Amino acid sequence: RLQRAFEKAGLDYRNYCVLLPRQDWISYLNLFMISDVFLDTLWWSGCNTTLEAIACGLPVVTLPGAFMRGRHSYAFLKIMGVTETIANDEENYVAIAAKLGLDRDSRNRISAKMIEGRPRLYEDKSCVSSLEEFYRRVVREHGLSDPTRQPLELCPGFEK
Repeated sequence: RLQRAFEKAGLDYRNYCVLLPRQDWISYLNLFMISDVFLDTLWWSGCNTTLEAIACGLPVVTLPGAFMRGRHSYAFLKIMGVTETIANDEENYVAIAAKLGLDRDSRNRISAKMIEGRPRLYEDKSCVSSLEEFYRRVVREHGLSDPTRQPLELCPGFEK
């Protein structure tokens, strides 16, 4: 697939792509540590992979998609306050990636800003407390804390 895509542009993909074998965990993380830029996939956000790149201080470039599956990296960067690497279209995505790849000072500045913003992402417990409050409200509203109440019919055949 890569070969066909590159051939359409008159390029040999082997001059631009390196395909690595499956990596063990340490080798995988080392790839983040020796990389200059993490390019979030278009239309389907990296999510876990993005979180790993952020943990390694690797600048992340993303172009948010229309659906949630393409907006994880966007959300992470917004929470951390790193909006300079959020593109507004494909051309801008390439421009941001190229600048970071070629300009060490810009890359270091973004990396430092990401490291500074990591606590806002990794240590934010507000989503946990919101979920806890949701569960408390559902239990209260549906009387689920009453041990004499019959269980909800969640699925056919459900028994206490």
